Formats: sequence, C-alpha cells, structure tokens
Amino acid sequence: MKKATILIVIALACATSAVKAEVPDYVLTTDEVTYYDRVRVGITSSLVGIGKEARSRYQAEDIVSFRRDGRTYSRMPVIKNNKPNGRHSFMELKAYRNGLSVYKHVEHQGSGIQPAETYLVYNNKGEYVLTFTRQNYKTLNQFFWGSSRVLAAK
Repeated sequence: MKKATILIVIALACATSAVKAEVPDYVLTTDEVTYYDRVRVGITSSLVGIGKEARSRYQAEDIVSFRRDGRTYSRMPVIKNNKPNGRHSFMELKAYRNGLSVYKHVEHQGSGIQPAETYLVYNNKGEYVLTFTRQNYKTLNQFFWGSSRVLAAK
C-alpha cells in the first residue's frame, strides 16, 4: 500500500511539473509553413518572421495564415451586409467546431474611435456562413463554447 501511494505521489508530481508544449509562431504561405522564434508586424504592414539565423519578410497578399503570441490569424474575406465585399483581412481565430470556425474581425474606424469588433462564422472551405447577432449569439456561444463563455453581438 505504501509503494502504491508513493508511486501515485511521484506520478502526480511529474504530471504537475510537466511543461505544456506550445505551438511556436509560424507563417503559412501558399507554398510552405515556416516556424519562427517570433513573428511581428513590420512598419510597412508586412509580417516579419524572426528566427535564430535570419529574418524573413512577407507581404500580406502572400500569407494564408500566421500564429503570433499564441493567437492564430487567417486571411478571410471581409463581410458587409452578409456578403463578401471583395476585400480580405486577417482575422483572429476564436473557436473551431464541426467544420465551422469563429473569427473576430476588428475594423478600425479612425483615431479616438473604438474599433468595431464583429464575430463571423466560416465553414472549413473559408466560405461565410453567418454573423453573430443579438438574436443568435446565445445559441452560437452555447454551440462553440458551452455556457461558460459569452461573446457580445452587435
């Protein structure tokens, strides 16, 4: 009995001290995925991947997705009046379930004005499905996060 108790205590100590492996920052282009120590936004709106050996610069139109500071951003079509307007923007991936993804789109309105945040749902082909609204946000929150997390709707 003592041996079993000691083994359980050792196993618990090892499990609690284990470091959770994190996905490193990366840049995904149409050709390749490149991992970096750090990814940052450059002065000219380009993305800069910083590694041990070198730095790489990417233009926005060449990037499909990137991960920075533990958050994933993907280039998605901008939606106005429930239709794509022909532009694309990098949106933060907030949740994924059953082939549907929730992205947060932040639109800056100008200096001194609070940016507009919109939560959009896309399917796994990148096609727009719906927008979080006052009428549907409770149901969508329940579907994607359960009752513990609540996103506001516009």
